[in-house]
Amino acid sequence: MKQLIKISGLAFAALVLAGLLYPATGDAQQKDKGDKGKQKKEKVYEVGADGLKIETKLAETDAKDKVRIEAYCKVYLVKMAKGTKYEVRMNAADTKELDPLLRIEDAKGKEFAFNDDAPGENTLNSRIDFTPEEDGVYRIITTSFNKEAKGDFTLLIKTIK
Repeated sequence: MKQLIKISGLAFAALVLAGLLYPATGDAQQKDKGDKGKQKKEKVYEVGADGLKIETKLAETDAKDKVRIEAYCKVYLVKMAKGTKYEVRMNAADTKELDPLLRIEDAKGKEFAFNDDAPGENTLNSRIDFTPEEDGVYRIITTSFNKEAKGDFTLLIKTIK
């Protein structure tokens, strides 16, 4: 036999908000179950025969870089092969707005390469020529030389001979 419990309107509203009287149902409940204890899997990019091209932007909603702590950054996980030479470029749509800066790290955060201005090109865009010593997924960090700079850029990665 069910007991009828008398509660005030305010207590009823609090219980509803807490989900104790009317718990989430359907998709919301499934989503919560599926997300518990799992980290969101980050996308790993591969450099194909035509290379890899990502057009994007640095924005206020991006994380701050761990090295250039006042600069926004985006991190891309890229699968690279031992002994293959890669050209990694970060080209700004407008270098007056965004002065590109690139870094390459391994999964543990060990830095392998850093570039502010592409060597020998008389530009503010960044370029790194990188040959991994091991197969693996490397972190390509795209950020800016100037703090809190925002703007459109293209990340280009291709193999070179």
